[in-house]
Amino acid sequence: MSSIRTVSIRTVSIRTASILAALSLFAGCRSSSAPAPSASAEPSAGARAEHAITVDATGYHPAAVRAPAGKPVRLTFTRTSDDGCGAQLVFPTLNLRRDLPLDRQVSVDLTMPASGNVAFTCGMGMMKGSVVAE
Repeated sequence: MSSIRTVSIRTVSIRTASILAALSLFAGCRSSSAPAPSASAEPSAGARAEHAITVDATGYHPAAVRAPAGKPVRLTFTRTSDDGCGAQLVFPTLNLRRDLPLDRQVSVDLTMPASGNVAFTCGMGMMKGSVVAE
């Protein structure tokens, strides 16, 4: 009887360890799988345009900002309301997705295209904004 109990305890311990290892691996993969914004090198602070954008229940404020074409830009988002769908930020053309924790700044560095704009939305695609190259 004691050998059956020992085998059962070992089996449970091995299963528990396997589950914990899988969860740790998943968590590690999840945090490292976030895609990089765009440029290969981090631009220096003086060489880039910077914009602060507030996210609330009604959308992005301002919803459109301008940045020099072909140059680096830093967008810093701050979600100020738990209402609405602003908890996630998506740049569809860049395949970039970021969580926006309440009342915390989240910066996104990217390089503007030569012309046009870079759109961003909430996780549901209902709130929209853009960075316009000029």
